[in-house]
Amino acid sequence: MIKRNMQRLSLLIILALFLNKSLAKEYIIGVEAINYYPLFNFSASDVSKPSFSKELLSRFFESRNYQYRFLPLPIKRFDKWFEEDAIDFKFPDNMIWRDGTSLDITYSRPAIKLMAGAYVLEKNTHIARHEVRKLGTILGFVPTLWMDEVRTGKVELMEEYSPLSVVKHLLHANVEATNIDENVIRFNLEQLGSKEKVVLNKTIKHEVFAYHLSSIRYPEIIKEFDQYLAEHKTEIEALKNKYQIKAQL
Repeated sequence: MIKRNMQRLSLLIILALFLNKSLAKEYIIGVEAINYYPLFNFSASDVSKPSFSKELLSRFFESRNYQYRFLPLPIKRFDKWFEEDAIDFKFPDNMIWRDGTSLDITYSRPAIKLMAGAYVLEKNTHIARHEVRKLGTILGFVPTLWMDEVRTGKVELMEEYSPLSVVKHLLHANVEATNIDENVIRFNLEQLGSKEKVVLNKTIKHEVFAYHLSSIRYPEIIKEFDQYLAEHKTEIEALKNKYQIKAQL
């Protein structure tokens, strides 16, 4: 009798755990539908290169036993993701990319800090800002440091769907500069087998910015992510090294 009761109890516990897991909330993380390796690449078809951001976020959500999935979304609709796509979180995000919003968004501490600026062929290190007529960028990216010139028509955006295409434009002198990340540029130069060096033009305005995790519905989980970042600094630095990412302090 005791053995039979123990078996029943075990079955009930297993059933309860199964039901609890099946009924648990699945958090939807909105991400950009682009291969921006090594910083991020959430493509299900390329699991061999999970990327820095995908691994970082996966580690965090799994450390809290949260169910989650990444939802790649068009960059062009970046500002509408929270309103139209019913996502719970957005990554990467930064308040400087928003052109005014009434949404009550909570942003995490910086997950990684990077350098925004004009990246040029090494031979063009000293060209002046006014000499940049065409800027290579990703379709949907916000050229924050170039908005005045873009609005007045002084700078034309050459927008592409992939970083590889942007890097090719730079190598072929179709653009004078690009605003995509230096780590992404370096990876794509390697993919092309190019010996050219692309560097930051320090005579043109540049600044440090950050990737943040953001949410409207779950500010308490953003706080948990902040705590995770604070408690796992050594692991996160190792993750940057794993993906050969040059980050800012």
